[in-house]
Amino acid sequence: MTHSLRGSRGRRGLWCGAVAVWLTCTSSALAVDSDEAAVGAQQRIDNAASKVGAIDAAINAHKKKSRPAEQRIADAVLLMGVKDYDRAADVLNQVVEKYSQHPTAYADGLHLLGETYFESKQYLSAKRIFTRIIDSSEGRFASYRVRAAVRLVDIALRTRDLDTLDELFVKIGSVPDAQSGLAYAKGKGLLAQGRLGAAASSLQGVAADSGFAHQARYLQGVIAVQELAPPAEKDAGPATDKPDMLPKGHYARALEHFRAVTKMKGATEANRHVIDLSWLAVGRLLYESNDWLKAVDAYNRIERSSPEFGTMLYELAWLYVRLGDVVRAQRALEVLAVVAPNSQDVADASLLRGDLMLRSGQFEKSLRVYESVRGTYEGMRERLQEFLGQSDDPGVYFDALSQDQLELFEAGSVLPALVLKWAREGEDGERAFAIIDDVTISRRLIKESNTMIERLNAVLGSPNKIRALPGLKAGAESGLGLLNSIALARVLIGRGLEDVNDEVGGQLATVRQQRKALEKRLSMVPVTPSDFVARERQAKRQWNRTSQGLQRLDLEIDTLQATINGLERILKDGPQAGVVRNPAQTEQFKQALTEQRRVLKYYREQVSQLRRAVEAGKVQVGFGDKRFVEDGDVRRQYAKLLGQEVQLSSQGAGGADLANYARRVTPLLQRAQAAEARIEAKLAEIDRMVRTETVKLRAIVQRETANIVDYSLKLEGLDREARLLVGEVAMRNFTRVRDRLTNIVLRADVGITEEAWELREEQYTRVRRLKVERARGEQRLQEELDEVLDDSADPEDD
Repeated sequence: MTHSLRGSRGRRGLWCGAVAVWLTCTSSALAVDSDEAAVGAQQRIDNAASKVGAIDAAINAHKKKSRPAEQRIADAVLLMGVKDYDRAADVLNQVVEKYSQHPTAYADGLHLLGETYFESKQYLSAKRIFTRIIDSSEGRFASYRVRAAVRLVDIALRTRDLDTLDELFVKIGSVPDAQSGLAYAKGKGLLAQGRLGAAASSLQGVAADSGFAHQARYLQGVIAVQELAPPAEKDAGPATDKPDMLPKGHYARALEHFRAVTKMKGATEANRHVIDLSWLAVGRLLYESNDWLKAVDAYNRIERSSPEFGTMLYELAWLYVRLGDVVRAQRALEVLAVVAPNSQDVADASLLRGDLMLRSGQFEKSLRVYESVRGTYEGMRERLQEFLGQSDDPGVYFDALSQDQLELFEAGSVLPALVLKWAREGEDGERAFAIIDDVTISRRLIKESNTMIERLNAVLGSPNKIRALPGLKAGAESGLGLLNSIALARVLIGRGLEDVNDEVGGQLATVRQQRKALEKRLSMVPVTPSDFVARERQAKRQWNRTSQGLQRLDLEIDTLQATINGLERILKDGPQAGVVRNPAQTEQFKQALTEQRRVLKYYREQVSQLRRAVEAGKVQVGFGDKRFVEDGDVRRQYAKLLGQEVQLSSQGAGGADLANYARRVTPLLQRAQAAEARIEAKLAEIDRMVRTETVKLRAIVQRETANIVDYSLKLEGLDREARLLVGEVAMRNFTRVRDRLTNIVLRADVGITEEAWELREEQYTRVRRLKVERARGEQRLQEELDEVLDDSADPEDD
């Protein structure tokens, strides 16, 4: 029975609430029942009074920690899984800063942060993190010291900082337990130093059931190969195509180690990769031993999903060439061009495929391959030559490579991705380009930090600074929604007064007219969470239109930029296409294009400034802006006028019925005022908390601003120190890439020439063969004619 009564009351409250909302949106000419208005107003006021506790819940939730450390670490693991290392590093840095005293989260977060830096190739940052782990004597880092030691060795090898390995070996020796991992780390470092015997002894300590067993056995095979003396050189004799035969069993020990790895189970992706590397090593050693059929079998063990599949195809193709199987060699090279188009070997593989086609008489196919190679790499060579011809100063190359790609595109100096890849893979290229990448990442992070600081300052300096505190913002929204609901309850009371007596005069009519004039504006106040969301969306819509306009301007600027690039290309390629222009006119065109490029750069900067202003404007609108201030003014003015109207009505200014109704709703208004007082007290508490938190946030922003300035100065200093050395390495590697591209293009030209010569020789051979056949045919015809003539001669004449 109680349950049914509560359900009936709930349904009635919903119905009355819907009626009240409908009444606020209808014309004042429509009448409303005074009793229903009073009941609906009472339910709204009681409902608002009962929900004041929700504001306390929001305040208490803000006082607590926003998210526990475990959830943050789980978020970081997910981000690392999708290779979003920047956001993962942000989350993990928060864990490390906020939970330094946590028994497990701090160690987990620090280890994952080091892994994040390592995977994103920020090796110096990773080295700093892993050094902290291995130097710490706290028990919570015990499970991560082995992995940190391995990573420190990996970092030393990647940065070629081998001088620090001896000091690292001392630290590794002081780490207790987990001997397999430490033995593997030390063995790998010793191998890098060239101390083969010590490395082999250390790797012997890796247990077969260890997670590093695959890598350790593979390195033992590498050591076995390096320990072998090179085959004795034979005296110079007549050149032959047959390779020198190695002594039987020359690589037996190394093959034993590599084959042992191939028999192990690949439970993880890293282990499977080591197994594929072992099969690749087995194939190479068998090739060197002239055991070609077994080498083919070893190469074919590498699956398509392996990272080494492209390398295997190229080496397998040469193996088939050695075996004389041209068809299979061509197939391997064709698959290589599809599965690994950016491989280091793809150019040589394409030229080899063209050579094989040429030798087998497929002249048209070989010509297409040669022309394709020439067309692909000739453009790269020209762009690289143009880039190298800009200056001989190494610092210029460092500056150009550390610029943003958009800036390089605007300047027409962007290099092909394959050129950059080959330059990175050159001598010292990985280290040099790693510094360039670090400088680029640092500049980007500083730029993003400055943008974030601008937005935070814009929010903290605006009237609606509560937007910077989402927890308190939710509580304030709840409180304002309750105040607005009470205001709409007053609207129902006012409509009830109108229903009792709509024809009043004097001061009461004036007050009623002023009150009714505010109802339209008061009906627009947000009450529910969806109302607040709709108002936020409405506030941002105008800024979104501005952003769309800026986006259209960006598209127009990009179109003009592409047009300028195309015109410059036409001017450059005109003589090659047979278009001859007046030099003075050409120079005039170039100057005009340079001026237009400068103007476009100015426009792009203006658009960028406007976009920053728009972003600052977006964070300043919404909850707490001018519209919410107007809501409060209208709400208070309406309550004041309604109170005056009820007071005048209770004094008999509108008749006895109106006086009775006014006295009936007076307690409702008192309860509404009491509920408002409680809600406003909670909002005042939120406002005090906002001011306190804002002061703290301002201090943090100022401190971080000073840090950003300090970081910028340090970056500029490091930039000046590194630009000459790194620029020199980059210039040298780009020069070698240019020479390599020139060699590829030259070989393609030679192939085209050979194809033409072979085709010519084939045509000459065919012509000579046809001439011989025609001569033979003519001779046979002559002989047959002579026989016919002889047979038709007169016997008497004889």
